[in-house]
Amino acid sequence: MTRRFSILLLVLACLTPVSAQSPTSKPPLGMNLSGVVDWSSELVFVDAFKSARSWISQAKGQPWGKGGPLATDARGHLLRLRPDQYAETVVWTGFEQRYPTGTYVCLYSGEGELSFTGDARVTKRQPGRLTVEVTNKTGSAFARVTRLNEKDPIRHIRLIPQEAEKTYQPEPFRRDFLDRWKGFKVFRFMDWQKTNNSRLSRWEERPTPDDHSQTRDGVALEYMIQLCNTLRVEPWFCMPHLADDRFVREFAQLVKKSLHPDLRIYVEYSNECWNGMFEQARHCARQGKRLDLSKNAYEAQLRYYSQRSIEIFKIWEEVFGGRTRLVRVLATQSANPWTGTTVLDWREAYKQADAVAIAPYFGNRFGDPRNADRVADMKVEDLLTELVKDLAESRKKMEAYAELARKRELQLLAYEGGQHLVGHGGAENNNKLTALFQAANRHPKMKDLYLADLKNWREAGGGLFCVFSSMSLPSKWGSWGVLEHFAQPLEQAPKMQALREYLNR
Repeated sequence: MTRRFSILLLVLACLTPVSAQSPTSKPPLGMNLSGVVDWSSELVFVDAFKSARSWISQAKGQPWGKGGPLATDARGHLLRLRPDQYAETVVWTGFEQRYPTGTYVCLYSGEGELSFTGDARVTKRQPGRLTVEVTNKTGSAFARVTRLNEKDPIRHIRLIPQEAEKTYQPEPFRRDFLDRWKGFKVFRFMDWQKTNNSRLSRWEERPTPDDHSQTRDGVALEYMIQLCNTLRVEPWFCMPHLADDRFVREFAQLVKKSLHPDLRIYVEYSNECWNGMFEQARHCARQGKRLDLSKNAYEAQLRYYSQRSIEIFKIWEEVFGGRTRLVRVLATQSANPWTGTTVLDWREAYKQADAVAIAPYFGNRFGDPRNADRVADMKVEDLLTELVKDLAESRKKMEAYAELARKRELQLLAYEGGQHLVGHGGAENNNKLTALFQAANRHPKMKDLYLADLKNWREAGGGLFCVFSSMSLPSKWGSWGVLEHFAQPLEQAPKMQALREYLNR
């Protein structure tokens, strides 16, 4: 650590007063789990096919994906193929030399011709069972169906490491995935549920364990519950913005039936309904206008979010026979406390909630397109020093929200948090800026910034802090993962080092 950086951290620690309401113990950590997709660098399921894409229509001699309409059922399984048409899917991609190699077993129901390409190759065939050898040459693998029996089409494909064939059903999660997140108190399932811009409205549309894979509309609730039961972690669920009351009720009933009774449930309506980049925010704006909740369009949007949240909370309370196991969350914009008072005070919504949640990121300003060229010319050490100032500003917002929450006798939670070094508004295309941000995320001093941020949060009076997010490869769209990929050594992951140190103290 440079002398300049050390002095700034010391000054920040000594001169910033500790809130009179500071908790005596450190707040628990939660984790926003990254979405399950074929390009995710986080391997979740033992069955590799659960991360496959929906079937893609192909035809001989035609460009990728140009095979015409493809007949599938409601769960995404193939029903039939037209002459010269075949179906293909990406099982995994973008893994370079990292995907676990060896002998896999592919199990399936039905009849037809199933093969694999890329880094997966069929070495033995039996009805309903293939032996597949997985190597690591391209970092990608594909599955292809070129023929099927329409009366009994191929479906329920599973691709399992040979040694896990007898255990993958009762133990669906990879052991390294489970071990990695031990110690975290809450899993926020926003990305597992594909909450942003969700299409789900009716219970019949929800993902199930019987789906073709777990990527089309998110991961089945059954798996989320099983994960929480396995690790004794409390779930944070985001109800889809279009979900009708029956969807919410059925969801809550399944949670009550299956989740371990010692675990509480955090309930939130959608995600960032204040943020116009998401369809759920635009939905709230339309509904607020339709109901004439305010002459101010944005206020009407926030008020609709507030009252729909309370409607959802009431359904959960009815299902659970009270509020004992529930943490009812109203989420607002960290940078704008007005959104907090607007959401909380509309029809006294705060009296029917348990917590207000914000996303106290730091470093947002450096991605502004107006400053992109200047920031891109900075040295990484200078950027890290400047981020210390951002921590001080972030703390002021934390304290303002902590006071807002105290006045309404609510907990203050962080639904997301961490660094926010990413270009936007065109700045994401500045390659020099992106390289700087990635270097900062990989720099050892990022660990100190994360620990200082968590210290500020605790001293400001914050409760549960859900970090964003578990794992992803860096790109121009951000370096969000506390780990870049599942095989990354801890000594190369300063953000994860900070979290582990925080948990182990």
